Amino acid sequence: MTTMRATPTTFPSTSARRPYTSPSLRPSSPRRASASSSVVVRASAASASASARLLDRHLPVDRYSHDGLRQVHASPDVFVVDDFLSTRSCDELVRRAREKGDMTQSPVVYAGWTSDVERWTSTTASGPAVWMGALTMLIGSAAFGQSGLGLLAEGVAMYFGAVGAAYLGGVAYVKKREAELRELRTSTSTALDGTGFGELELIEAVEKLLPGTSRSRYEAPTVIRYERGQKLAPHFDANRCADAEDANRGGQTLATVLVYLNDVDNGGQTVFGRLDGRLGVAPRRGRALVFFPANAAGDFDDRVEHEGAEALDEKWIVRVWVHENEVKKPYGLVDCD
Repeated sequence: MTTMRATPTTFPSTSARRPYTSPSLRPSSPRRASASSSVVVRASAASASASARLLDRHLPVDRYSHDGLRQVHASPDVFVVDDFLSTRSCDELVRRAREKGDMTQSPVVYAGWTSDVERWTSTTASGPAVWMGALTMLIGSAAFGQSGLGLLAEGVAMYFGAVGAAYLGGVAYVKKREAELRELRTSTSTALDGTGFGELELIEAVEKLLPGTSRSRYEAPTVIRYERGQKLAPHFDANRCADAEDANRGGQTLATVLVYLNDVDNGGQTVFGRLDGRLGVAPRRGRALVFFPANAAGDFDDRVEHEGAEALDEKWIVRVWVHENEVKKPYGLVDCD
């Protein structure tokens, strides 16, 4: 995880479409380089460019669906849509979340835990466990005169004991990381069922913005509250191990639609720390922030790591995740079964 290092660039509220343009790059001072190093640099740049083009193949966006839509970054594409939701719907979503009465600390999941546990276990199984099993058999033979199946059984038992210990160690590491991550997310949240008029307006607006998607692939809207001083550390919305870990909630997250439900005059920006100038978007009531944690094929995009800067005023948002597959209960919308 990285921490905030600079004040983010923020975009003022405006309905005019304004394409994002990167700052011009000033040429560096001339220097001598060998032909081989030049080839390596060009090859590396070409590889990075090809990777970016692949990741940029995200879900299609109807750029004429909303008058307030503008693109604030290209490759990766990030969009802002002013007046995405009406003031009435924003207020209704906050009211519904308050009245539900079950806002608890926003959940944190250590994405990729299956990969980490598998790596710990397979590394041990292919190396240390083999040596420990062999050493057990060597000691048994040399020191105690053991032989045959009894000696083999002791070696096998030691091998599987070492592999099991590695697995348990990996699980313990995952639990420790989840506890650390919970300390970095201090907001509270609750999931709505999608039946209120504010939620219905939100879902219809998402379908209009992202043609070809359907509400059956949307997670139920989650309302999140940041009180004064609360923030969210840098994180990703997609998961490198989505097929295994997120299968019960629709698989990979292909799009994030985040809508600010109130104006926040001080702090609370959503910041993309890996993008040019630490791209930041200021919370304005009804404004949507749209980006793509993975491309349309489900490939993880680490360029869109983002964070919620410390809120100096109370901040309310609602989030809809668009998944690769159908999202069933309890994560999906109630009218999509």
